[in-house]
Amino acid sequence: MTTDTDTIEMLRDSVTRYAADHYGFLKRHAVLADARGFGAQAWADYAQFGWLALRLPEDAGGIDADASAIGALMEVVGARLLMEPLLASAVLGTGLVLRAGSAAQQARLLPALADGTLKLAFASDDDPVCAAGDGADGANSADSDCTLRGGRLHGSRHGVLHGDIADRVIVGARDADASGAWALCLVDADAAGLQRRSYRMVDGRGAANLRFEGCRVERLDAADAAAALAAARDEAAVALCAEALGVVRSLVATTCDYLKVRKQFGKTIGSYQALQHRMVDMFLLQEEIRALTRAAQRALHGPVAERARIVSGAKAYIGGAARHVANEAVQMHGGLGVTDELDVSHYFRRVMVINALFGNRDQHVARFVDAALADA
Repeated sequence: MTTDTDTIEMLRDSVTRYAADHYGFLKRHAVLADARGFGAQAWADYAQFGWLALRLPEDAGGIDADASAIGALMEVVGARLLMEPLLASAVLGTGLVLRAGSAAQQARLLPALADGTLKLAFASDDDPVCAAGDGADGANSADSDCTLRGGRLHGSRHGVLHGDIADRVIVGARDADASGAWALCLVDADAAGLQRRSYRMVDGRGAANLRFEGCRVERLDAADAAAALAAARDEAAVALCAEALGVVRSLVATTCDYLKVRKQFGKTIGSYQALQHRMVDMFLLQEEIRALTRAAQRALHGPVAERARIVSGAKAYIGGAARHVANEAVQMHGGLGVTDELDVSHYFRRVMVINALFGNRDQHVARFVDAALADA
């Protein structure tokens, strides 16, 4: 699956233009104040423009998008701090249905995903509790195990991105009736036995802690659910790398502009060599993030062992680099950098969430080391 360069650039241009015209910083404040936590009109527009159907094959109205095309979308998600469940539903949810759903399930679910009437969330088997802010309830990974017994789901998942607004949730669970093999379960948001605690993460997007107490589920017809889960987690990590790249580009640009106009002692602060050197360091980190993101996107289509090493290495390094850029941007903006009225603080918070979702830095460093040693 490869998307041609012209198509990717057309997609990038269209998403960028739409976000510039309809998703400015003041618009984001309106979305943050909305009880739903996302822009309903924006979501409808995404469906109309075909962005929710990117992963679908061409005969189903999509472009069979690969990681590079998805990355073009996710870079704008980061650059404009979009709030809608593009990663959770259009990328991960749709991808899992395509990878693991039967023909009948795909025929029923994919059209609704493409037109936006169905929103999916992915409750991964890892436990991104640190992204959840004050809604984590002190949960730990042992408490978040999910088990399928007799067709009913038991257990819990924490910090599920956009789990607060999802119509259905895809859950990875151990099947007790099949010697603990992985299964992919589709759970209705209003299913009996599902308890959902919704909250906002530190960047304003919604999430939920989910507890399953004997919920009836629909199983996705996956030949290898474990491989499908691993691939989805890596796709999520690579998409987050692209989102971090969008955030960093915006932080570098806005900080550079600020240094050109902010004056101190009668001269712009950008004329001080120390700050110039720090800006150069930020730009170099931006380019390193770009190169590692592209490498991770290519690695998704390579051997599994190589994919694990490159993807986790990229996610771990980009997490630290993006946090450093965000720290520098806040410091060089001075007291303004931490105010809610300035976009810099919002980018800083988005970096915090990106670093926590689908494996934090420590988890990806450990996976990278394991994969590198296995190669050696």
